[in-house]
Amino acid sequence: MLGSSSLLVSFPELAELLLTATYDADLLVEPCDEELAAVVHEAVGEGSLFAKRTGYHADLLRPNIVESLPKDWRVRLVPLEGVPNADALAPLDLLVVKLCAGRVKDLELVRSVMRAAAIPASKLRARLDATMLDEREVVKVYARLEEIIGD
Repeated sequence: MLGSSSLLVSFPELAELLLTATYDADLLVEPCDEELAAVVHEAVGEGSLFAKRTGYHADLLRPNIVESLPKDWRVRLVPLEGVPNADALAPLDLLVVKLCAGRVKDLELVRSVMRAAAIPASKLRARLDATMLDEREVVKVYARLEEIIGD
């Protein structure tokens, strides 16, 4: 699990906050071919019977998504208890991704999670420092973080 819902693994107490902000789970299934992707989408994707019954759905991510993740993200994956071979993105890694994306909803999520989970800005800065960004991205991402911290 790589999207916002991955935070629930580390912070189940954020369920009310997260489940009102997101209605999908972003999944990276490895290995995955187009046939498997189609089967997963039909079973639990947007527009599926599952989605119609529950209001939630799964989005299957393409493998190139890993290029947007912080360095060494795989070593920090958080195992899903009771679910073999399933992991969630570490919270700080997700917050870095959201800061880089920079959409209003992403920045609101970062702000809310930092407050609700008491994540210190220093920890998020340290993860950002270890993330490969070009000069323009560095300026934008750190400005976004400073705006969030200043609120």
